[in-house]
This record gives sequence, structure tokens and C-alpha cells, in this order.
Amino acid sequence: MDKELLDNYKNTDYWLAVGEKTITLTIGQKNNAFDRLCERTGHTTGTFITAFNPQSQLLTKSENESRNKQLATHLEQIADVYCFPGEGQDREKQWPPEASFMVLGLSQKTAIDLAQEYQQNALVWIEYQQAAVLIDV
Repeated sequence: MDKELLDNYKNTDYWLAVGEKTITLTIGQKNNAFDRLCERTGHTTGTFITAFNPQSQLLTKSENESRNKQLATHLEQIADVYCFPGEGQDREKQWPPEASFMVLGLSQKTAIDLAQEYQQNALVWIEYQQAAVLIDV
């Protein structure tokens, strides 16, 4: 992945909806609200993932929605995970928001495998009481 694309991913806000509240993850920062969510669910890991715009190639809204629906179905079949809807949006708003999922309880390997299956360049990984990191897949 080139430096410009990597910088774009790092300058994106990744938010997830938990009931009425929103938790926003920032690469390189810890998030107390995420830690409290882990405490409530009994999980210690989270990955923020989407099926939108494979390899950063902009698709139509219907193509992206179809891909994300497939990912949602795939996630529903994995035992012992919690999924929360979310969205990634670059801070300069030069790229359309991407509907995403925060998935608690996946191993890092499974998260990377899913990102590769859905042709993503990267994913956001966060662990309990740790900073969110971007993993190039």
C-alpha cells in the first residue's frame, strides 16, 4: 500500500453505533468507551471491517451494499462474536463514507482472512486497553 493511501486510512474516523451512543476510533489512540464495551461483552479484541470499495476502487452504492450484506451474513455465521454497525469517513470528506462493522471477538488471523476475502487493503484492529492500529492486509 502506498504512503498516500496509508495516510488516508490513518486520517479516517471509524465510528460504531452501540445503542443510542456512538464510539469513534482513531488510529494510534486508546478509547475508554471501547474498553467499557469490551468489559460489558466479555471480549478483548475488535476489528473494524467493511466490504465496500475493494482495493480502494470506488463501486456503486448498490454494489457496495450487496457486498456488505454478504459480509454481514458471513459474520452472523461466526460463533461468539458481537457485531455493531459503523462507518468509516475520512476527516476531509473527500471519499464517500463506507458502511462497516465493528466485530468483537475475532482472532486477528480471522479478521485478516476476512479482509482479504473481501478484497480490503487494511483493517482497524483494537485490543482492550490498547490503541487502535491499522493492519495492512
